[in-house]
Amino acid sequence: MTQLAIVAEDSRNNKIAGSHRVAASYAPTKLTCPKSCPLMDDGCYATMGRTAIHANRLNQAVKKGMRPEQGARAEAKAIKATFKGGQIPQDGKKGGRDFRLHVAGDVRTKKSAEILADAARDWKKRGGGDMWTYTHSWRTIPRHHFGKISVLASIEKPADAEEARKQGFAPALVVQTHPSTKAFKVEGTDTEFIPCPQQTRGVACSDCRLCFSESKLFHQGKGIAFAAHGATQKIKKHLTVV
Repeated sequence: MTQLAIVAEDSRNNKIAGSHRVAASYAPTKLTCPKSCPLMDDGCYATMGRTAIHANRLNQAVKKGMRPEQGARAEAKAIKATFKGGQIPQDGKKGGRDFRLHVAGDVRTKKSAEILADAARDWKKRGGGDMWTYTHSWRTIPRHHFGKISVLASIEKPADAEEARKQGFAPALVVQTHPSTKAFKVEGTDTEFIPCPQQTRGVACSDCRLCFSESKLFHQGKGIAFAAHGATQKIKKHLTVV
């Protein structure tokens, strides 16, 4: 049977799971990531390091003619099957276990986003915590299609932050290196970027939670800045120097 999604009910990724447990999913980048992404096949971190183990396995299952919605349905089905379809453990920072949606992968169509938004509703209904992710499809998929998922727009250029905000997204800017541990601004946008606390201070996502509240970031005119990690010189050519 073709496997197009993987869900770890108890992720051992210490970048996202700190003092509280987190679930995580993985989807095939070849099927779910937008072809417009500048990092596809050119430095995508999901195809490097440990994440590549899952991404490569899932990508091998992708067959010619498959639709991106098939990947979304497989991921949604795997999410709904967690804990045998029953109650989610209450071991998150604010109750139910939180969920990092597609550590590898993305959504390519509006329908795909809606399919996963439904899975997020099911996760919450069963007592789950926050579900968060990032997307390179912010130009083509309006924010409302993601429902209750906390989703940030992945950008590589500061000027894109303003366009992402017009689309209703708080931006997540990838830079070559963080200038400091303090929030900063860059030319081309009024957005203030907070350096990822996991990268600058070792605070895991489940404890930091900034990306879990993208609506708050949006209304405060803020975004998150990630320094290129596990990246080769290949990826850095796409990124901003601050």
